[in-house]
Amino acid sequence: MSGHSDSDQSPYDEAETLAQVQGVTARLMRGPSRVLDLGCGSGRIAGHLCRAGHDVTGVDRASRHRSGFEVSTDAKATFVVGDFSSATGCRMLPAGPFDAILLLGNTLALIREPSIVRDLFLALAERLDPEGILVYDDFSFTSWAELAAGNWGEGISEDGSMQMIWIPGEPEFVLRSGAEVDPEDDEPRPEERVLRIWSMAELNDAAVLAGLTVGGHDPAASMVVHVHANP
Repeated sequence: MSGHSDSDQSPYDEAETLAQVQGVTARLMRGPSRVLDLGCGSGRIAGHLCRAGHDVTGVDRASRHRSGFEVSTDAKATFVVGDFSSATGCRMLPAGPFDAILLLGNTLALIREPSIVRDLFLALAERLDPEGILVYDDFSFTSWAELAAGNWGEGISEDGSMQMIWIPGEPEFVLRSGAEVDPEDDEPRPEERVLRIWSMAELNDAAVLAGLTVGGHDPAASMVVHVHANP
């Protein structure tokens, strides 16, 4: 979408957010843990984790989210401005080691190149504790299932509030909402942000190449979990 900041910050409602937080905290077995929250925004997840006593470092390319992040976390977490959508950016991430690294809330969908996902997973594996976990949204399950069910057959959601336009030849699309929806315009506009739906095969391959053990899908928490391979 061209005006997508609100959507970025609220990809899930509060109940779904709490389910993700509970899914993450249930896997942090050693008490207060170090967590790296990539694409942290204004602290949708980080605030809950800080209040549970965890040590959180948030990374986001938009510095405008710093103040909201500090409010959400009561200034108890660290906010880092960083863009990990390039090989160079991946290498500049905080060093760790971290007990959990999170890619939640549309973050992974913003990366379009398979080579960058492989570089990113390699960089994250290097920053994980030997018993650490990598967690990301389960859009590879839910999005493809929704498309296969024909819910977006005409490109417009059933209630008319959302519009999906595919990039020819790619698993990529732009998403419009509200007043941006235009049934007569089914071509991406230059200013619109492009999102990618990753397949689990692509993400599993990147995880294995990075030395991670392919984990499982947690539908209750709307997320996928990979664990660090045994050294």
